[in-house]
Amino acid sequence: MSVILDQAPATPAGQATMPSSAPLRSTPRAVATRVHANAMPSGAEAVLRRQLAPGFRNHDVLPGCAGGPDALVATMHWFHDAFDEQHVEVLHALTEGDMVALHVAFSALHSGFFLGVAPSHRRFTVREMHLVRVADGLEAEHWVMRDQVWWEHELRR
Repeated sequence: MSVILDQAPATPAGQATMPSSAPLRSTPRAVATRVHANAMPSGAEAVLRRQLAPGFRNHDVLPGCAGGPDALVATMHWFHDAFDEQHVEVLHALTEGDMVALHVAFSALHSGFFLGVAPSHRRFTVREMHLVRVADGLEAEHWVMRDQVWWEHELRR
């Protein structure tokens, strides 16, 4: 069994996290980071869709969504309707074979309705855990754990 645990450095403020000329590395960690720390917070639907494998399955979906690529895109749009200035910092990444666990800090400005909470126009940070399976250099499956109680606490404070 080969396990890699590391802490990822934060992206400096104001630095682009996914320049179009950047070479794409295909390690499982790089794939998971491209999707969840770069494409999702940027709102770049076309970029996100290019990172998903044929038959991609999102296991944690919004009500009314199937589990394919459209489910992850819907989540991205849901977040963009509610939050401006999104930033995802990878705090830890654990890789075993084709599986990657990401522990991330999601920061944003609460600018729209989310979980029934009206916009507070405050900045906040919450932590999430993502589990990603990578196949042929693309994200094939995704699971996420978000602490909804903490989200609501942060948005209502």
